[in-house]
Amino acid sequence: MNNTAVRLLILIGAVLIIGLLGWWLFARDGGSVDVEPTAGAGETPVSECPQATPEFFTVEPVTSPTDQLTQAITVDLGNGETITVTTESGTFTAPFDTFPKVITIDLLPNTTHNLTVEGKVREVVQGDCTYGGYVLSTTTDRNGAPLVIEQTGE
Repeated sequence: MNNTAVRLLILIGAVLIIGLLGWWLFARDGGSVDVEPTAGAGETPVSECPQATPEFFTVEPVTSPTDQLTQAITVDLGNGETITVTTESGTFTAPFDTFPKVITIDLLPNTTHNLTVEGKVREVVQGDCTYGGYVLSTTTDRNGAPLVIEQTGE
């Protein structure tokens, strides 16, 4: 190897070493800062909670038209607490104690029933973080079709 090639290799090596040393020094200081959020005088300290994963909520398709005076509504709800179905024949509520939950509703004769299904998500506390405790609502089934039952007679 000639002197020029050796000098070039030494120069490239020095630049790489200086670059790695600089990256190590500066990345350590600016990369991740562990600073606790602070609260003002008289306020409760603020804590950081990870973002919760949204719970799934689906309703199976209903049977319509029907000559029956009841219909079973099947609902899936992640971390569910209660299910409520509201329609022209009343409001029907049940605990979400099985998966999926089947809740039977009454139907009025010769009536079109427009269903609104609500699912309450159970509140969960993990350390200083609280998740859930909210209600999801839908008027469509898992395929996007309206939750409408036409009862056609007794």
